[in-house]
Amino acid sequence: MSVDPRRTRSYLVGTSLAAAASGLFTWIAWYFPLALLFQLSPPMAIAGMVALSALFLRVYAIPGRWNARARARSRVRRMGPAWPWVVLTAPAMAALSLGLWSVLLALGMATEVEFGEEMQKFLDRAWGEPALYLLAIAVAPLFEEFGFRAWIQRPVERRLGPEAAIGFTAVLFSIAHLQMDAVPVRLAAGLVLGHAVYATRSIWTGVALHASWNAGVLAFGTVFPDFDPTGKGWRWAAPAAGVALLSLLWCAWTVKRMQDETGRARPAARSAARSRPVESS
Repeated sequence: MSVDPRRTRSYLVGTSLAAAASGLFTWIAWYFPLALLFQLSPPMAIAGMVALSALFLRVYAIPGRWNARARARSRVRRMGPAWPWVVLTAPAMAALSLGLWSVLLALGMATEVEFGEEMQKFLDRAWGEPALYLLAIAVAPLFEEFGFRAWIQRPVERRLGPEAAIGFTAVLFSIAHLQMDAVPVRLAAGLVLGHAVYATRSIWTGVALHASWNAGVLAFGTVFPDFDPTGKGWRWAAPAAGVALLSLLWCAWTVKRMQDETGRARPAARSAARSRPVESS
């Protein structure tokens, strides 16, 4: 029996990379004007973000015959019965990120992020901070989840299986922000987001969890402005690692509950089924 060249591993990897590149390019095409908005005054930036987000939703999320296939590929559907588990996952997303980041700071493996001079000037102006909060809590989660979990993870998933797609997308997500200190944090969060979106078949799961992650981190910084574990060693790193581990285990458990609610096969089982040889009659 001859092997279909279209199904060889090299072909699948090649088409997956091409699909990922296409998704990444589309994301950048939307993100570039978003970044340019911060060259304007804060009120203009807020108005621009609202307008750009409305256009984005009109193109990719609002029902319409002309974009029905794009919405299907992007998993633009409701969370369904798994939504309570999505809510229960939300606090753990922020705790996971804060715990990992504290470990990196305490062990000297990362340094606190500082805004550049131009960005700091923007934040010091009236409505500067609200513009940043709008970006972090609403706009960035929307654009990034469509870009990574829909336009990149979904097509790779169809070719290489869910585990490879979730892992590949999480790695790409972690390095795309060009902040190498935070790669472990974004990698862990990306894995949770990828599994949750796969489990619920809904991109809105990723958007909601991403938004709660950013909101939780910002809220923590507001409530504890003097919290700084930098260079404190294992005395601070050990409990922070415990928080991160417990949060990760909680996320794994709630994602499993999402899969149970939707009847979705676990990624590992699904990948095994895809790789099982088919006997010819």
